[in-house]
Amino acid sequence: MAPVLYMVVPSPAVRAVLITADALGLDLIQREVDLVAGEHLKPEFLKINPQHTVPTLVDDDGFSVWDSHAIITYLVSRYAHDDSLYPRDVKTRATIDQRLYFELGVASICTLQDPIIRGNKTSISDEDKAGADEIYGFLEAFLDGNNWIGADSVSVADYSLVSSVSSLQVLVPIDAETYPKVAMWFRNCESLPEYGANKIGLEVFTDCSSDPVMAPTLYLIYPSPPVRAVLITAKAIGLDLDEKPIDFFQGAHLKPEYLKLNPQHTVPTLVDDDGFAIWDSHAIMTYLVSKYAKNDSLYPKDLKKRAIVDQRLHFESGVFFARLLGITRPIIFQGKTDIDDAARDNMLEAYGFLNTFLEGKQWVAGDFISVADYSLISSVTSIEVLVPIDAAKYPNVVAWEKRLKARPEYQANKKGMDEFVVLFNSKMGKK
Repeated sequence: MAPVLYMVVPSPAVRAVLITADALGLDLIQREVDLVAGEHLKPEFLKINPQHTVPTLVDDDGFSVWDSHAIITYLVSRYAHDDSLYPRDVKTRATIDQRLYFELGVASICTLQDPIIRGNKTSISDEDKAGADEIYGFLEAFLDGNNWIGADSVSVADYSLVSSVSSLQVLVPIDAETYPKVAMWFRNCESLPEYGANKIGLEVFTDCSSDPVMAPTLYLIYPSPPVRAVLITAKAIGLDLDEKPIDFFQGAHLKPEYLKLNPQHTVPTLVDDDGFAIWDSHAIMTYLVSKYAKNDSLYPKDLKKRAIVDQRLHFESGVFFARLLGITRPIIFQGKTDIDDAARDNMLEAYGFLNTFLEGKQWVAGDFISVADYSLISSVTSIEVLVPIDAAKYPNVVAWEKRLKARPEYQANKKGMDEFVVLFNSKMGKK
């Protein structure tokens, strides 16, 4: 009776076991586990593996073991004709064990792949790429003077690592000039007959990964309401951004390299993965939704709906935010500690306009949430710190704000909002 392997095909850990079994000439009974349907959480599976992970092996005598590294060393120790894949020599085995633990603790790509496969992540950030490059750098050092990862000949360490590296390079390709030894080792692994056991799962993994791209870069200062409007939008569409803070007080926005991106030297400024640069939060939000959102609900293609959303965006830009700046700029740059009556009245009038827009509606452009709501909520929550909203006069605004704050994407407003409050309390002499 062949050992039974509980598995999901795309898993690098599963593929490491399949490569090892193929190298041994060992047939496995392969049983797919439907993780989405929760089969790994059923009592019969938990009895075999209380960690409810794959791969899990049940041998012909009922012995069960999980974790790919434990499984592949067990299979070699029990079924191999010799010890070449997992030598008994104490020092060689210790080196292979170190490489196996490295694969598990450092080179595993679960933290990168899982959010992509689940649809919670759509892009590769600079931080992700740096992490992958660090892994490739370690492997390059391991391969110095060696053709294989842990021994003079191929071993289970190579099988374990090639399943992960073949997956990782789908997301962050190996730079052969920077990591020539890794590139050569990978080619050597691909030429092994047993590598064929990796191919089907790798193809499925590649399809699941949906060809993510480098994350767009957003130059920002967190307290800025327009910046936060973009962050809320990105969170709403599940888009990762590579966030790069700009030190305004040190004049970073006036340096030539920044002026080349945005001659108006404002934030937010977005640079997409193909180098396309755009500034102004309203333009950025509509661009991101148009390019990255799964549908047009936040910025409808319907002509009349879009016209209303556009009107609300222009209202936020030309009226609401302009009046907000009339209050905040003198406080930040001129040392004012009070608000002129005229500026306050202008802001209250803007509340009144917004209250009217919301009459009989859940959201500012109608019965659907849109980028106009995200644009306005970042400004409303900011200016109400300085000009409180009277709930009796502007009940629609208060109710709308409460609805928005209950939404998951609103979380992206909080960090910058907290910094905004601290900044203006300090400027106004409040504790």
